[in-house]
Amino acid sequence: MKKELVSEVIWLRCLACLTVVAIHCINMTFTNYEGTLSTQSVIFLEVLKLALLFGTPTFVFISEFLLAKSYPNHIPEKFLWKRVRYILIPYITMAVVYAFYSLIRSGELTPAALIVKTLRNIVVADYIAYFIIVIFQFYVLHIIFTKYLQKTSPKLMIPLCLMVNLIYLGFFNFVPPLNFIPSAEYIWTRLYWVPFPGWLFYFSVAYYCGRNHVVFKEFLNRNIKWLIFSPIVTFLVIMFLRFGELLPEANSKRVDILFYTISMIFVMFYLTSKIKQIPWIIDLVSRYSFGIYLLHLMFVQNFSEMFVGLNPFINIPLTFVISISASILLTYLLHKLKIGSYFVGKIGTKFTRTKETGKQNGTWAETQIKV
Repeated sequence: MKKELVSEVIWLRCLACLTVVAIHCINMTFTNYEGTLSTQSVIFLEVLKLALLFGTPTFVFISEFLLAKSYPNHIPEKFLWKRVRYILIPYITMAVVYAFYSLIRSGELTPAALIVKTLRNIVVADYIAYFIIVIFQFYVLHIIFTKYLQKTSPKLMIPLCLMVNLIYLGFFNFVPPLNFIPSAEYIWTRLYWVPFPGWLFYFSVAYYCGRNHVVFKEFLNRNIKWLIFSPIVTFLVIMFLRFGELLPEANSKRVDILFYTISMIFVMFYLTSKIKQIPWIIDLVSRYSFGIYLLHLMFVQNFSEMFVGLNPFINIPLTFVISISASILLTYLLHKLKIGSYFVGKIGTKFTRTKETGKQNGTWAETQIKV
């Protein structure tokens, strides 16, 4: 059985993965070079980081877009079980790995501390793989949409989801931690990232774009002369709110990132649809993106510290390239073991151009159905 692949998704997945790694490289630079970076360097890196914040929410769009396109009217058997096996189990496995790793780095490794940290990682998603829990909530939500809401007009559902998303993020963006709530500081600092209302707008847009893929592409072609400017306009808003100290936190859970991310996705989707071939390096990063996502932070932290004697603008690209390469290599080696997929999930299938017509714009197809 073969299933058509949207080639633009390969580009989106690759670019989203690269932006996540780059953001962590920049964060480590702020940590390792604190007090030594010039004001101009800090501002430049902060602006660059803000520009890359579309990466994490793009994964929500990709995930739901593919589901809605592949299963617009029904849910296949073992839908959730396949995703538990190759996505949720690696989340649990890597929760133990990151607990062990973080405690070794801090010099606080004890059996009791390892148990506590592992439970925090798993139960409240207190480590880099928290996003898997976000995605898993949308698997469940996809089932609900497919069964009950598939005929609801996007003109109603998308604005409704946007309103819920804005209210949710706006509350945590603009209201200080409420001290009468237990662990309020932790909730406002990190835990509010996990519940699905913080990502609902991306899901709803992706759902209707995936269900109506042809209509979506027609919309982009008709409106690109206006859409092409939307990332610039929305990014200027982000800059104003960040440097105006109205929203000083530079993360992807800001109300203004909602509009910037969608505009970036639409423009990238349009531009990449015009590219006839996918370079092997783009396909490689896309296929290994899950392993890169799970593993890269450990490499980024250690290589960034290792190269701390270098100029920070040499450190960042060097750490970036080596961390991605090391993550791909380790993912590849782990897959030589039978249990490898339970650590880093599955590696994507290599994609080749079909030869039905021999034309340059031939379709791309999956050689097998992926989870």
